[in-house]
Amino acid sequence: MKKMNIKSFVVAICMIFGSTVFAQTTIDVAPGLGTLEAAIEANGGDVIYHLEAGAWYGLTSIIEVSDTTMGEGKGLVIVGEETDGMPAILQVGTDDAGSVFPALFNIFNDLTIHNVFLVAQDYSGIAGAGVISMGAKVRVEVDNVTIDPAGTNFTFRGGDPAAGSSIFVTNSLIMRNGHMAGPNDGGLMAAMNAMDTIYWENNTVASSGQDFIGSPFHGQPNTNFIFVNHNTFLWHDVWLKKSYNDENIYIANNIFHDFSIFAQLYAWGQFFPDYQQGNEMLSLVAVDTLELPDGAGLESLPSERIAFWNSNLQYNSEGMRSLPTFARDNEYGPIYHIPMMWDEDAPDYYASDYPVEDRAPKSRDARIFADDENFPHFKFDHNHYDLDPGYTDARIYDISDNAGEHIIGWFSKLIFGVEGAAEVEDLPSYMWDVDGWAGTDPADYPVVWPRWDGSYTNETLHTASVGGYPLGDLNAFPEHKALWEARKGDIMDHILALNTEQIALSVNDIKALDESFRMYPNPTKDRFRIESKNTLNNVKIYSTLGQLVKVKHLDGLNADVDISNLSKGMYFVEVNYSKGIKITTRIIKE
Repeated sequence: MKKMNIKSFVVAICMIFGSTVFAQTTIDVAPGLGTLEAAIEANGGDVIYHLEAGAWYGLTSIIEVSDTTMGEGKGLVIVGEETDGMPAILQVGTDDAGSVFPALFNIFNDLTIHNVFLVAQDYSGIAGAGVISMGAKVRVEVDNVTIDPAGTNFTFRGGDPAAGSSIFVTNSLIMRNGHMAGPNDGGLMAAMNAMDTIYWENNTVASSGQDFIGSPFHGQPNTNFIFVNHNTFLWHDVWLKKSYNDENIYIANNIFHDFSIFAQLYAWGQFFPDYQQGNEMLSLVAVDTLELPDGAGLESLPSERIAFWNSNLQYNSEGMRSLPTFARDNEYGPIYHIPMMWDEDAPDYYASDYPVEDRAPKSRDARIFADDENFPHFKFDHNHYDLDPGYTDARIYDISDNAGEHIIGWFSKLIFGVEGAAEVEDLPSYMWDVDGWAGTDPADYPVVWPRWDGSYTNETLHTASVGGYPLGDLNAFPEHKALWEARKGDIMDHILALNTEQIALSVNDIKALDESFRMYPNPTKDRFRIESKNTLNNVKIYSTLGQLVKVKHLDGLNADVDISNLSKGMYFVEVNYSKGIKITTRIIKE
């Protein structure tokens, strides 16, 4: 794909993405066991299947999306009712032998899912293998979907039959993919062989297995277009992507929190394709000279391909930082974490046995990105390490501490053979278990909402993206996201032009952020007042555990909110405007 074609290609994506759901008749599906499958059998693929917010839909079989079930060439569209609370729940079932279905969907035609909670876990709390298995060249659109758990081996699975497929994932929360006993536990997108498009924007992925994009290591052109923008990744095992020769890849404005937590031994480099070319130290960027199909040699240089890494954060918690030093100090052998790039900005602790100046020559990725003559479209700039986001939900740090303990135990037992080390199965789990913390019985799963609060307080990161907005998933910052949406086209053009410089916030952006509303007094003993320049719809108050404790419906510019019946402590205040903008802040009840 040539550089000039990419812009029109992405414009086409933006124009047609999500348009499917407006094209067909809608059928309301009654909640219950097997009701969705029955509706699909009766109506095929000419309709939108509408699910009720907060209602439960249990599967009695894997949903097959094919010519046989939908009609020739027709796909499946599932849309949940719009809600601020628990969405419609679609949960995997078990076969006659009591085994969990290996997926919720087997698809041979296109699939669109919007506003639904997908649960790859049966009624007894046992997780299945995954969620969506693709058996042909298809288009998958997932928007505003929560997936928890996301399976033990994959969330999306492709393979050779699915070559040329396109996957679009936006505004979604995906939690707990992989068994987490070790690094070789599948991945979020498994066996993505030669995809046409992988498009991820404004998603949060927590605990996501070995690979984000699992692809062949080498030997053929892989995915044509990869766009990973404004996502937050937490507790990921190893790879962002395993492919080394994708055509066009853009990684921008993301947060990688404890990403690639399983450190590498230098000896493992021999298993990777460019080891013979002096690549001893792997980077997340994972690039190499492209091998042409059918043994036709290497691409001609200078390369026309694009690899763009700009304005990302890789943050390692204290527990993760200590692993290379732990191995060295105990004389177990040198190991290293995988940074975005082995350049002068990669912190010393990533590989405690190499000084900074010796790293780039041992990294083929770093050498390629530094070669402007042969790889003129490979850009790496404005990336950050170890800026603590300051998450609002402190449990995120608890999980990081737990993960650090797990990884040190895993290496001690399985890699270094330390006598007396804890058995791997006895080590703590670091899967983000919202229901477990809330004391929910698996038979009642899922009942806790909201699942996640990804907001953070670090002011530097609040303006660190290309457009001057927060890094990571902008759904954690609704007021910023509304402004970003208005400028999305310009920001995308800026990225596609390989411009690494930040776009300055406009005067109107700053004014909108500063003057959107006032809330006072804070702290307060019994009530507070909201004053706004825009019409208010409602205000919702959540406890620090995510429990909704008060709702007040509004229709005006100002409101007084009584919280005298609430206990002392901190609460989250969600202010919703009639225009659809949402602002979340905090208040202290004295």
